[in-house]
Amino acid sequence: MRRGAVKYHCRACQKWFQVNRKQKRKPQAFLRLHLDGLPFRALARAYDVSVGSAYNYCLEALEALPPCADITRTYCQKFGGILLVDGKYLSIKGYARKLPVVYGIDYTTHDIPHYVLALAENYQTCHAFFASLNLMGYPLHAVVCDDNRNIYETCRAVYPRATIQLCQVHYLRNVKTTLDLDHQPQYRPFFQALHTLFTSKRSLPDFDQRAGHLVQAFHADPVCMSTLIELERKKSLLLGYHTHKGTPTTTNLIESFNSHLQGRLDTIKGFESFAHADAWLNAYFVRRRITTFTDCAGKFRRLNGKTSLSQTQKPGMDVPIFF
Repeated sequence: MRRGAVKYHCRACQKWFQVNRKQKRKPQAFLRLHLDGLPFRALARAYDVSVGSAYNYCLEALEALPPCADITRTYCQKFGGILLVDGKYLSIKGYARKLPVVYGIDYTTHDIPHYVLALAENYQTCHAFFASLNLMGYPLHAVVCDDNRNIYETCRAVYPRATIQLCQVHYLRNVKTTLDLDHQPQYRPFFQALHTLFTSKRSLPDFDQRAGHLVQAFHADPVCMSTLIELERKKSLLLGYHTHKGTPTTTNLIESFNSHLQGRLDTIKGFESFAHADAWLNAYFVRRRITTFTDCAGKFRRLNGKTSLSQTQKPGMDVPIFF
């Protein structure tokens, strides 16, 4: 016994040695549990290691993961082509403002082919996102997004034939904010009538007829008419589902993903650097791609028991175990 450790003596070489009986740690296991919500202190207690060691194991696994875009490029092919795109903001040490991560979810498969962490959600960032999608061969037919010109204008620049569908929920929310119904209740009947236009997918003649009735009913009010003129200007974007069949009218799917991501970010005090945030986001999205769905409903019930990556996987291609 030397310094609290059992030492053994080799008679052949006359040297002393000790046997390390500690269980070999798997960094991927640490990262998987951390991404699922377990903090470093809980990881340290579960594996009987220090908090610093738990952090280092996670960092080692982060650095070993391939980029999300490379996984898409190498292993994926069977995308539906309808992409919901949005940005989520997060805090990074050294930056006064939160930085956006722009990502997309394939509507049919719920897979996440790509993301971009950037300094701003501007034209350059969105263009880089769509240009990368194009390079990896993503078959983009339609984009569903909120009223962010940078998203749909860069989409058109890279995919000129793609259909644009603005989220109708976001549109109505913006109109409600502009009308300020809490302080100007006289516009509530107008907003309720406008809301009925978007309660379901309508044929173009039906939509135009109902919009015409709104013009006749509220033509004397300049505020209402201004809203209806803006509606006419954006009509092709709000009714993009006419151009590409199966396109949803809202970004509800990616909003639910945003809620889950926000819940995970709320448990993290912040990221030490841009590179660390990028590596963590990459691991988070990869983890989401290989997590089995359990609560999909309606037409997506078929996804339960499957992973999104398995739905886009190339035939005959074996995907490695990432975690």
